[in-house]
Amino acid sequence: MALALLVPMRANATAQIPDRIRIDGVEHALNTNPLEPVLRDSKWRPPAEAAISSANWRGYLADWEVADGQLVLRDVTIRVFDGSSGRSRSILGEFFPEAAAPVPADWYSGALIIPEGKVTNYVHMGYGSTYERYQLLRIKAGRVVEHLRMTQDGFERYREQKFDAFKRTDAYRAAVAKIGKEYPQMPEALRQEFLRSFYAEEYLSAD
Repeated sequence: MALALLVPMRANATAQIPDRIRIDGVEHALNTNPLEPVLRDSKWRPPAEAAISSANWRGYLADWEVADGQLVLRDVTIRVFDGSSGRSRSILGEFFPEAAAPVPADWYSGALIIPEGKVTNYVHMGYGSTYERYQLLRIKAGRVVEHLRMTQDGFERYREQKFDAFKRTDAYRAAVAKIGKEYPQMPEALRQEFLRSFYAEEYLSAD
């Protein structure tokens, strides 16, 4: 993962509009962005006509579904303005010109975090708010290998256990070294919070 995301994470200290995901016919907010590997590989940038706001620094919204144990991408849209009115425009074909929707997300391995219920603590930054309940889907090459449902307390305990395990890995030590080199003045508390947040997809999906 690229630590360059430190800059947008600080500069866009605003709660983000999430992607959406459909599970068993029910639509949920998705506090993970599985399209990011595709965007990085293609060096995609939002087109000039795309409406970028502090509440959506990604510049797009993606619509996902879990179907028969497979994570699939149903659509990707940007918001564009025609005069005084706005509309959504699909850009799915820009990334998958030969594929028909929905597109199997076989490029993605990580953890999908799905909040449910009422907000228990609102945080005006990223996906920092906490909720009553969570679903967590561990994904390997687009396939669901584990589907967990937890209360907020259970999710926080699970996350800390996974983060503690991550701290014992070479990947964690490399991340700490890189942050120390690029941001030597970063306080330790902020460094740990960044690692806990930025690497969540990686350590929550680990066996």
